[in-house]
Amino acid sequence: MRAKFALGQYNYSDSFLHKLDPRVKIILIFSFVIFLFFVKTISGYLILFIFVSSLIVLSKSEFSSVMRSLKPILFLLVFTAIFQVFFTPGAVLFQWHFLKITKDGLKLATYISIRLILLSLFTFILTSTTSNIELTNGFEAVISPLKVFRFPAEEVSLMISISLRFVPVLFEEADRIMKAQMSRGAEFNKGSLINRAKSFLPLLLPLLINALNRADKLAVAMEARGYVIGKKRTKYKEMRLGRRDYISVAVSVLIMLIAIGIKGKI
Repeated sequence: MRAKFALGQYNYSDSFLHKLDPRVKIILIFSFVIFLFFVKTISGYLILFIFVSSLIVLSKSEFSSVMRSLKPILFLLVFTAIFQVFFTPGAVLFQWHFLKITKDGLKLATYISIRLILLSLFTFILTSTTSNIELTNGFEAVISPLKVFRFPAEEVSLMISISLRFVPVLFEEADRIMKAQMSRGAEFNKGSLINRAKSFLPLLLPLLINALNRADKLAVAMEARGYVIGKKRTKYKEMRLGRRDYISVAVSVLIMLIAIGIKGKI
């Protein structure tokens, strides 16, 4: 199952992106995620697609892994696009009974779909090129200025990194439980939509118990290694910005300026 779910998995490599400072990657990825909502033309999104495709090539990621990273958003993507196409007011292009396809609806559905895909791809790049330890240290460093306001930066960064790390683990666990129940005669792909939804209820309890057991073992392991919340800790590897980090920031800012400044008909 882990091979089927790419989001949250770190793929070891010696690529350019793997060698970037995690703080730079986190800041740039979140900047691009926010920036997506300011692009107003298809030409601008095309620039971003070319850029994110170049990043995927630089990360040396497999095409199959990239496609698997889009599967979790497939239902949301289709549902959102259909909702926007049929329920957005504007100039009517096609009408059948109470269903109407409007020009503004098609435009909005296209923009939202592109944003969701780009959001997923940027997230995939971050998680596939940054290890769990780097994510933790990077998040902590980025939000550390908030400690002035007594914000628990260390704890929040740890929770975020653990969440990203254990997403594929939980999917693998759910797949294992499902196969065990199917071997005992359970059916998950037959009947109406409501019956299928009900058939997944028996998965929740064992999945929750296993998740709690994993959390307990992780807590014991962290305590055994001397982890104490709130205590000052040193880093085995200090993070320092290098030439490649400054180049990455400059190129990213340039791409943003081009994407938001380019003119298009749509």
